[in-house]
Amino acid sequence: MEIDLRDMVWPVSVIQCNEALTRLEPGDDLTITVSDPDVFHNIVLLINSRTDLRFDQCRKSDSYQLNVHRLATDQRTGAESNPSTDNQDELVKSHANR
Repeated sequence: MEIDLRDMVWPVSVIQCNEALTRLEPGDDLTITVSDPDVFHNIVLLINSRTDLRFDQCRKSDSYQLNVHRLATDQRTGAESNPSTDNQDELVKSHANR
């Protein structure tokens, strides 16, 4: 799956990204493309808040690309992962304080 958020404004871009991440099934991959460095930072925070996701990133001339993989289990507990959507409030606060 792939989402291009280059033309989306904050916070809509982060909310749409969170929705896409929540829809990932174990073993799924998602490629996210953004151009705004603040949105990129917020998405990295969102991904890092979940123990069932791993990612790598690539800086292109006009954008950032994140390749996200959802693991089959929560790496902290070993239990089947169950993503939370409660991270949006923290991201909004983080961006507002910049």
